[in-house]
Amino acid sequence: MEDKEKMPENEGSESKDKKAGKPKSFLQTVREIDAADRKAELAEEARIAEERAKREEKQRKAYEDKLRQERIELMKLRQGVISEEDIETAPEEVRTYTVWEKIGNFFYHNKALIIVGAMFLALVIFLVYDFIRKERPDVQAMYIAADFDMSYYSGELTEQWSKYCPDYNGDGEPLARLYYVPTGYADDTMASLYYAQGDRTKLIGEFQSGNVVMIIGDKDAYQSIGALEDVFADCREIFPDDPYAEEIGYRLAGTDFMDMLGADAVDDTDLYVSFRKPVDTMGMKKEKMQVNYDHAVEFWTNFLAEHRIDGLDLPPTPDVQPLPIDEANYDYMESAESTSSAE
Repeated sequence: MEDKEKMPENEGSESKDKKAGKPKSFLQTVREIDAADRKAELAEEARIAEERAKREEKQRKAYEDKLRQERIELMKLRQGVISEEDIETAPEEVRTYTVWEKIGNFFYHNKALIIVGAMFLALVIFLVYDFIRKERPDVQAMYIAADFDMSYYSGELTEQWSKYCPDYNGDGEPLARLYYVPTGYADDTMASLYYAQGDRTKLIGEFQSGNVVMIIGDKDAYQSIGALEDVFADCREIFPDDPYAEEIGYRLAGTDFMDMLGADAVDDTDLYVSFRKPVDTMGMKKEKMQVNYDHAVEFWTNFLAEHRIDGLDLPPTPDVQPLPIDEANYDYMESAESTSSAE
């Protein structure tokens, strides 16, 4: 019986030993690591707090010593023991900044002014550059007839024309420029309407400026902008006894203008070179426009001296038909919309 009673005790001790030798679970290991890390964090926080407390205590004592010293000096000053000159003030700490720190500090405190200044400087540079590079013609002319082949030749005319142009503006570069701005389009479509309106806007702007006095066009083009009456000077008075000079302008077909350009596809039979009467415009006084007028007439006179063809019998240009509406050639909206809807 004693042996049987001892047997369970031995088995129990062996099971305890087995449990004691059992490896730790993952969660238990994690808990122990977390506990160790937490203990280390608490120790570090305690150390930092202790250092902060020592630093604050040191600052507090220094401040109290300073106040104590100031009270002592104030009492001595009131009692007449010392004077104000005897009181020594603690020298302020002077910090030395590096060059980059000074530059960074300057930009930081003045960034708004620097940005505005940079934008203003960029604008000034752009305007100066644009003024220097901007083309300043001595004489400007416009070709307004709806002859689209002329758009390919007008840009090539500058070099050939400019040799007949004096340097009126004194920039050292005689320059005569021809601008092509057609007044009408062949078809009544929405696209034609938009192009016509854009060209009309440019044409109105040029007429308002007063810079362009010399106009090349036909009667249809002049009619479309209302320039058949009281707009152009009588060329018979400018070029008396010249058979190519008519009331509305000078017949371009009486010159080798198109041959000079090599523009064989452009018909110049009905074209005129006309000169606007000097008047007050929105952008120019009559006196200034008179100067431009005189320059344009002199330039064309110089051109005729070499490019006029004698002995031609030019047929008269046909009169234009009355317009069915006040703004023909530009009032395409209804016809363009009807054409689009029909398609």
